[in-house]
Amino acid sequence: MARPVEADVVLACGEHLPAVDVWLVIDVLRATTVITRWFELGGGDLYPVASTREARELARRLSSEEGTPPLLMGEENAIPPEGFDLGNSPLDLSRECVRSHPRAVMSTSNGTVALLSAAATGVPVIAACVRNASAALDHALSIGPRLGLLCAGRRKRPAWDDTLCAGLILNELRESHPEVLLADSARLALLTLQSSQGRLSESMRSADHAVFLERIGYGPDVDFACEQDAASVVPLLHEEPEGNGMRAILHAVPGNTRPRPPRPAPEPEPDDFVQLLQYAQEEGNEAHFFLGKNKRKGQ
Repeated sequence: MARPVEADVVLACGEHLPAVDVWLVIDVLRATTVITRWFELGGGDLYPVASTREARELARRLSSEEGTPPLLMGEENAIPPEGFDLGNSPLDLSRECVRSHPRAVMSTSNGTVALLSAAATGVPVIAACVRNASAALDHALSIGPRLGLLCAGRRKRPAWDDTLCAGLILNELRESHPEVLLADSARLALLTLQSSQGRLSESMRSADHAVFLERIGYGPDVDFACEQDAASVVPLLHEEPEGNGMRAILHAVPGNTRPRPPRPAPEPEPDDFVQLLQYAQEEGNEAHFFLGKNKRKGQ
């Protein structure tokens, strides 16, 4: 008898990682979107590392080994670190850039750290985002029925954008597998999606990190990251020997040949728990928080 499909969500990197068959790591703004874009454009091996120092050291070693320097890309506080070829904007990548650099090394504040954390559990790891949501989910299901979605979060706390993306993937999973068993955190991610009421881009732009990116001139990155199922590539993390240890490397595997059209998120039912999360303004500027059927004035 086939095992039921199960899904669990870890809302921020640093939380306990449960036992699963495969991890889908999400840093939609912007690491996993950039990684997906790299492979969309035909990029080769991509090495995720945990810090800018490690990125510079690995880039030097690869240059020495192969004679061709890899593309060095990433960010610190959303800004390209000194000496890096590119920052963490998917719109800065081009086919010409990818052709001239057969490999890339990448370091980001949250996304690459989350990928490495998931890899440490010893199961397959997929880089997932809104752009490759369907392809990433399909490939994950081909690996095993116990899915884990690791949201990179921001500063070791849950992030609205990553949780929203997790909800999008889970909503599609529930459509294809209505019997799926969802952990409480997965249900919270679904409620996050439901609260957007089909307005994914609008909801994504309200995230703290999206607001910050808009403020520093990267607003178009957010719109690009919201293009649902625009890509069919699946970045899959492997490990290869390096000295006495191993180093992580991402390859692309074939995904859906035809990206699926976007699906609107279902609106929550009237009695859905999402109502517990609503905040409203009534009686002038006095705030009220709604808890079930009762309400009280905000302090």
